[in-house]
Parts: sequence; C-alpha cells; structure tokens
Amino acid sequence: MTGNLFLVGSLVAAIAVTSICYVQKIPSARPVKICAGLSAIFVAAASLLLWYLIFENDFTVEYVAAYSSTQLPTIYKVSAFWAGQQGSFLLWLLVHAAVGITLTFRRTSAASLGIYFLLQAILTALVLTKSPFAENPAQVFEGVGLNPLLQDFWMAIHPPIIFVGYALLAVPFALSLGSLLAEAASRSWLEEARIWTLTAWSFLGAGIFVGGYWAYKVLGWGGYWGWDPVENSSLVPWLLSAVLLHLINFARKKSSALTQAHVAATFTYALVVYGTFLTRSGILGDFSVHSFAGSSIGAALALVDAIILIGGLSVILWKAKELPQGNLYESHGSAAFAVLLGSLLIIFVAAIVWVGMSMPLLSQLFGEAASVDTDFYVKSTAPLAAVLIVLIIYTFAKFGRMISLGGKIAHVGFIAMIVAIVVSAQGETLTQEFKPRAKIQVDGREVIYEGQTFNEDEQQKFYVYTVDGEVVRALTKLHANGEDAAREPAILKNFSGDVYIAPHAPQIDEFQELMLTRGMFAMDGELGYVFEDAQIDRDENGNPIQATAAITITDGEKVETIHPLITVTPDGGSSKAIEAFNGTRRVRLTGISGDLQKARLEILPTLEKLSNMPITATVTTKPFIWLLWLSVTTICLGTFISIRS
Repeated sequence: MTGNLFLVGSLVAAIAVTSICYVQKIPSARPVKICAGLSAIFVAAASLLLWYLIFENDFTVEYVAAYSSTQLPTIYKVSAFWAGQQGSFLLWLLVHAAVGITLTFRRTSAASLGIYFLLQAILTALVLTKSPFAENPAQVFEGVGLNPLLQDFWMAIHPPIIFVGYALLAVPFALSLGSLLAEAASRSWLEEARIWTLTAWSFLGAGIFVGGYWAYKVLGWGGYWGWDPVENSSLVPWLLSAVLLHLINFARKKSSALTQAHVAATFTYALVVYGTFLTRSGILGDFSVHSFAGSSIGAALALVDAIILIGGLSVILWKAKELPQGNLYESHGSAAFAVLLGSLLIIFVAAIVWVGMSMPLLSQLFGEAASVDTDFYVKSTAPLAAVLIVLIIYTFAKFGRMISLGGKIAHVGFIAMIVAIVVSAQGETLTQEFKPRAKIQVDGREVIYEGQTFNEDEQQKFYVYTVDGEVVRALTKLHANGEDAAREPAILKNFSGDVYIAPHAPQIDEFQELMLTRGMFAMDGELGYVFEDAQIDRDENGNPIQATAAITITDGEKVETIHPLITVTPDGGSSKAIEAFNGTRRVRLTGISGDLQKARLEILPTLEKLSNMPITATVTTKPFIWLLWLSVTTICLGTFISIRS
C-alpha cells in the first residue's frame, strides 16, 4: 500500500544518513540534510495519508475501521490517528523525524547524528512491522469509533505530548554515545544535551500531568494517579531524565561526573523503550486498563531495548579509561554532594516504581503473573519523597544563589506538588444511595440528588446534584443502544477544594423482554404487541444497512404502530429506544430473525421513572486540590524559563 511505500522510503533515507555519518568523520552537510529531509518528508506523507484515510472513512484499512467512524466529531478524527498502537508509533516516528532535521542544522557530530538516525531507522522498521496501513480482512461499512473514554480534549492531547518527550530523549542518548565514540573525554556535548533534556523533561512531565487531570476529570474513580503500570511506564523515564538533567549540569562544572552523565543518558532512553515494550507486549493485559493487546511487536521492542541498554553500557565500559577521573565532591556539606544525594534519592524512587510496574513480567519468570497494590508504592516512596523535600529546602537555604531562576521555580513547584498531594488526600469519602431531593451532609457540605436528565438525542444523560446550592452534573455517555459507555463525575470547584461526585452504574431491574412472532399477539402485562412486518435495507452491494420492524401496540382501546430499527455495525448492530403511548412505554428492538418472522423487543423504564430512581454515588472532598494543578503548571513554567536562559 502507498503508506507502507512512504515508510520504506523513510527507512532507506534514515539508513543513508547513518551510512554517510559512519563513512565520513566529517560528513558532507548537503547529502546528510537531503537524506534527513527525505526521511522526514516520507514520514510526513505517510502521516497525512493516514489522516486522509480517517477523514474519508476508508474502512478498507483495518486501523481506520478500528478507531474511527462516520459519526466521530472532527477533533476526535484527528486524535484517532494516535488512538491505537500502530498510529501512536507513527506519531512517535513523525516527531523523531522532525527532530532529526533540526539536528542536521545544529552542528551535531557525525557519530551522534549517525546514532540518532539509526534509532530512527529502527523506529521506522517497528512501524512497518505493525503498520497502520494494513488492509481490513473484513468488509465493513461503519467503523467501531473511538472509545468514549478517549473522546475528551485532555486525552486528545495527552499522547502527542508524551511522544514528543519520548522522541526528544533520544537526542541526549545519541549525543552521549556519539561523544564517547568520537572523543570520550569531551564535554562539548553537555550544553546541547542540557537543552534537549530540559525540553524532553518538560514535555514528558506535561504529558503525565495532563493524563492525571484527564483521569481525575473523566474516569470518576476519585483520583488522578492510580500507580497503574502504564502510568508508571512514563513516570520512570521522567524521573530518570530529572537525574540526567542534574548530572549534565554537574558534569558541565566537574568533569569527573562525566561517566555518571553518560550512564544516566543510556538508562533514561533504555527505560523509554522498556516502558513501551511493557505496555505494548500484552504482558500487562490483566493488570492495566491502559495496556494494549499483545502483538508480535513486543518481542521486537524487547530486542531493541536490549541493544540500546547493552550497547550503551558496553561503549561506556570500553571508553571508561579515557573518561576523566577524580572526586565527585569535596565534602558532605558541599552543593555537589547535595546534588548527588538528591539524584540518588530519585533513582531509588524510580527503581521502586520500576519493580512495581515490572512485577507482572518478573513474577511470570517464577510462576503465575502477579502485580503489586498501590500501598507498595505509597509506603515505599513516601519516606524518600519526604527526605527529598528536606534536601531541596536545605539546598535552597544554603546554595540558593547557585540555582537559576527557572530551577528555583521548578523546584518550588515540585515541593508544592508533594504538599498538594498530601493535603488533597485528607478529605472525607462517603458512598451511599441517594434518593431524589433528599439532603445528605458530607464534610460539612450539603449534597442533594435532583435526578437524571437526557439530552435530545439520548446519547448523553446527566445525574444532577446541588452542592451547597450550586448545580453540578455528572455526565454519562451512552452507546447507540442506550447502555452506559463512559461516565464522568460531577465536580464542584471552589477555593477550599473540590466536591467530587461519582455516580455508580444504576441497577435497572424494571425491564422486560418480549419474543414476538409475526402476526401473533403478546403482552407485557398491561399492553398488547403484534409484530406486523419487517424489512431490511441494503446498500448497492446487497449488504444490510438497517432492519426495521412495524409493531402495533394496544391497550384495548387505543392502537399505535411504531417502527423501531436496528442499524448494522461492525460488531453486529445497535438500536435506540423509542417512546410509545405518550411516553408511558419505551421500547427497543434488539433482534430480527433472518426470515423476518420473529422479533425481540425490550420494554424499558420510562424517562420519568429513571429520573426518580435512587442512585448510589461516592462523594469525596478534595481540600485545596487546585494547588496540585497550579504546582504542576509551575514546574513546567520553571523548566521553560530554564530552556530559554
């Protein structure tokens, strides 16, 4: 397919850059820029083609059928590009290729440039291995569409931000390894690596923060961080990139820290690839709600990660004698010791999180796969975080004049973030049944459940609450058949904190199923039903599009005929409930036999009954949680200032 041809072209061009850099110690700038440009152009063409296929609803492509549909809003058609495993890898490659062009204009050494484009070639090969342009083996006329949970602005931007961070962390790794191969004792790569590491750290951190806010706002479980293995797979490289950043700054002043900076660069990027392997190999399928299904790409990612880690560490060992030696710090009271101790504490935290997120893989080696609970992370990392806060405050007090403005802002933001995490967890939680218009007190707040409301097309419903006189609504997105698809909490925000209300899925027992035979009479207890007729509409190729039934309903005096229908979808079909008898009945057609002689009907509760049903909900207060969102913004702001300075 054309898309795969574009990817092959990008692969050839990336290999050409690596080859030129390998052959020529001082590569000819023009050929390198041309090949790098061609590689990026081919990737951009493949990306634009995938977007075109999504917007054209070309369901002959398996990826498009799996993540898009004709009904998907424009913004989510854009984000459908990276909704699945194949598309997210292509996005990663797109960012990587764009950065590659930038490096060719920044006097990057031949060795570093060659390594970077070797990584790009490997990434391109991975995209080809699990191509987003694979043909759909089944003929479908409507796509599955984007998971309702992902149809949110914050989740639309979360993956691109994360993948920008992943792609940028390849640069300090390439600069480190290139410097080792060319001139091991050189520190000339450090300034360039500092800028790229700062940028990568800020993007990766912003992506993690956005993902946390999305979880808080959308998922309705009451938190923003669940220590899920997939969440942790981004956290670990973010923590290590913070270590890398501090060691790079340290090595710029003290050459004896150069070895540590090289080791940190290798481990940071290796853990980016490791986290990708863990989440996309299927190993976490039973332990994470975010994990991708298992595929053949898992083994390829494991091999790539091994090459990066073993290769990087082997080069460091090979060049160890050429690297500067000496003491790393003069005394335990020095700024150098504080930096190293802080880095060590972060490494300990990252190691704990790594063990926890890897437990499903590690436990498989000795028996049945298992995972750790959230207490493992909280109890093991909390003391380290407390010591780290004390160390930061001590360092500020004693060596504050040595810290840049951006660094001060980012570290203050980090302290505020830890404080906000602790303070916001001190609220109260109440789970109970709420009857309409009954008053309930939670942590001094008056909460009243007002009932359910539906939008006009019944694709969304709202659980309406009044909290201290202010109205808030919990949104539930509905499938086409009226069943719950995704629930979002109701959140009242004010200065003292949030009141967070998460309704539970209602247990609806008041529905009845009728099996109707054409021309025969059936009753639901009060009304009679007759299946009169049915027809199947087909497209120009003779494939079914929808099935419609004609059903007569009577109470013995009044007679009404309704025409419920089933729309054919890739997973079978969907149907909406329709009202009859002035809203006293809601019925939904759920099946028609192939010979059109039988129909299955559901009799559902009326909207009025649903609105007055009691509902179980969990209400949680979140004291001063706005401080958390402010603090993470402050961290990103401080990092941005550091990049500019």
